[in-house]
Amino acid sequence: MTALPRQAEALVVGAGPTGLALAITLKRHGIHCVVVDKLDAPLPWSRALGLHARTLEILQALDVLKPVLERSLVQRTVTVRNERGPLVELDLGGLDGPVPGVLSCPQSEVEACLTDRLRALGGSVVRATELLDFHQHDEGVHVRLRDGGDEHELDCRMLVGCDGAHSRVREQLGLRFDGVRQSDHFLLADLDIDWDLDPYSSHGFLLARGALIALPMPRGWRLVINQRDTELSAGEEPTLAPFRARLERALGEAPALGEPWWLSRFSIHRRLASHYRRNMVFIAGDACHVQSPLGAQGMNTGIADAFNLGWKMALYIQGHGDGSLLDTYERERRPVARSMLHTVDLLSRTSFARNGLLRRPRDWMLKVLGRQAWFRRRLVRRFSQLDVNYRTVASSLNLPPGLLKGPGPCPGDRVPDVKLVHPDGSYSQQLQTLLRDPRHHLLVWLPDDSAHRARVSAYALADRIWLDYGERVAMTVITPAPLEPELADLREFNVSVLIDRDGVFRRGFGDQNSLWMMRPDGHLAWRGRLREADRLLQDMERFFRRV
Repeated sequence: MTALPRQAEALVVGAGPTGLALAITLKRHGIHCVVVDKLDAPLPWSRALGLHARTLEILQALDVLKPVLERSLVQRTVTVRNERGPLVELDLGGLDGPVPGVLSCPQSEVEACLTDRLRALGGSVVRATELLDFHQHDEGVHVRLRDGGDEHELDCRMLVGCDGAHSRVREQLGLRFDGVRQSDHFLLADLDIDWDLDPYSSHGFLLARGALIALPMPRGWRLVINQRDTELSAGEEPTLAPFRARLERALGEAPALGEPWWLSRFSIHRRLASHYRRNMVFIAGDACHVQSPLGAQGMNTGIADAFNLGWKMALYIQGHGDGSLLDTYERERRPVARSMLHTVDLLSRTSFARNGLLRRPRDWMLKVLGRQAWFRRRLVRRFSQLDVNYRTVASSLNLPPGLLKGPGPCPGDRVPDVKLVHPDGSYSQQLQTLLRDPRHHLLVWLPDDSAHRARVSAYALADRIWLDYGERVAMTVITPAPLEPELADLREFNVSVLIDRDGVFRRGFGDQNSLWMMRPDGHLAWRGRLREADRLLQDMERFFRRV
């Protein structure tokens, strides 16, 4: 059993996907963090299932994607029907993520993979340990914990509550958690089903007397149905009877159902915390936002919260930046959650609607718009979270996008993933895989016709980055063809070189800018021309200054 220390740089409360992803991010940056969880052991149930393209990029950066893939099923399509037949089919395979589709992986398996990775980095989870209270002071946060039957005191620089919808941290901070509950309740069953439905597709049946959602799992299926509160007495244990009745309405007859290994009743809430931070105490994941499970956004949004917050905490703890850097966590992530909550709430309310005045226009719109390729692409991409951006949030290393003209991503955008090639052609590499190195990444574009002056500037920039910022910034030169012999010397400055053999980088990023600074979370911090390198260095000096 892991003993609790008396001091840590960071304390993470809660060992779900959000807390584990945050702890891994901090450990990769060299931060001594402690993870505690009040449960004696991880919950065995599948709970959340879907992992979208952006989350897969994050798991890839954390070196967790491979084991997660081994425990997953790849969903390729989503099909939606009503009583009269198909309404829309969505193709999940066209996204520029590391896997062509959405992964169906039970939350328990995701947590197991993240826990293994945390252990490999020298971390662990201290279980059966409950947060009692905390208070903040000039040096950080003093925390009281209950470890078994004993009380334990711990001092840390920062505390993060990843402790779920009933967050003790959020409660002690006095933060509001406003929202509403949907009028229906819901039944969930994980089980084997003997039927002919496509096992690599999610299936939605939007029926007059209630909806049925069927989600494929690595083992078996998950069924979800809605019921009015009056249809199930308080305290009554759920059974498979309402599932069989709903399946008969959807398919004409109910297929053979196996014994469920998880059968549960739940309600859907939409709630958002009023703030994500009070001084050196933060909240993330379900402690910040809860929503309908439709669209599989909750676990994905929580992991992205952690990936955004972790590198900022690390820089601050190590003496770089100031409180304005920490402010950007709430300023960037809370609008994402607010938008996601409204989208998922609309999806949930319309999907489970029984009123014909709502169902008829809904079905008509799905059928008409579902024929449009642009609509299908836009819907899939929105739920993939690949288009999440922080354009409206300016920081010391994030220029307002209105000042920048030309094609390509703007500061705050996720950096597009493109395939590049090693100079000797031995292997190809996706741009987002650079994030396996948890530093900032400076991308330098050198076209074929680069003037001598531009090449000299690239050398000078490489020298300065290597000498002054090597621990914080990695530099990668991207060219359309293998470098000439004299440019190969860039490697002396620990510069990586990648080739844009198929022109995908040039098309996606354009020719008007040559410098692209990617943050450790894969979003763009800065862009400009090579002749503006001095301005970049000035901004970097301000951003990475020690305080």
